[in-house]
Amino acid sequence: MEFFALSDVGSVRELNEDAYLAKTYGDAALFAVFDGMGGANAGECASATAAREVEQYFDSFFAEGHGTEPAVVQAALASAADRANFKIYALAEADHALEGMGTTLVAALLVNEKIYVANVGDSRAYLIDKDGAMQITRDHSFVQYLVDIGKITPEEARTNPKKNIITRAVGVDKEVSVDVSVIEKKQYGGKTLLLCSDGLSNYIDAPALAALRRKHRDCAEFVRVLIDEANKAGGSDNITAVAVRLD
Repeated sequence: MEFFALSDVGSVRELNEDAYLAKTYGDAALFAVFDGMGGANAGECASATAAREVEQYFDSFFAEGHGTEPAVVQAALASAADRANFKIYALAEADHALEGMGTTLVAALLVNEKIYVANVGDSRAYLIDKDGAMQITRDHSFVQYLVDIGKITPEEARTNPKKNIITRAVGVDKEVSVDVSVIEKKQYGGKTLLLCSDGLSNYIDAPALAALRRKHRDCAEFVRVLIDEANKAGGSDNITAVAVRLD
């Protein structure tokens, strides 16, 4: 399994409020992207806190030899998000300067020839092959809601002025709802998993992702090109991407 992760501040902002995880646990692996939000340094605090809490949770999970049955792993991802949510919310309660901070979360845990994907907010996961790129997470956003009820089309959502309004985030409320799905090897074998913040997905659509992957087969080169292209297109937000070649 080949993978590469990189985060870039973008072309406009002075502070990078994104964070990511990319690490292995024997035959298992954990990948995640977090896009923080909040005034001053609060967004950076939220994403960094979430990354740390999720990483520590799974460090203990694998060190203690917990089972890797599907129900156990799904529950673990939800619990890791809960832990991050509790910590961020508590920090904001204790410090007025951090009030209202939060972060998106998209995480993929590869274990026992399955991919478990968890998401909160509008950071995304895609599966990419030579024929195209398929988004495997559903945005928790206002424009996605408008798409769902038929008010706008997916194409119109890409340029809607309210596209950055998310309806769910880690750390904003006392509790968080996490979507967790399972992908079998027959669905992902030979493809590329991409996790990214909206600083990337707002500029590069699914067909372009697939076209760039066909040209750049090395994960590191692919990620760097994605970030370069997002910056060339405007780079108005922080840009984070994690690419994993799946065997």
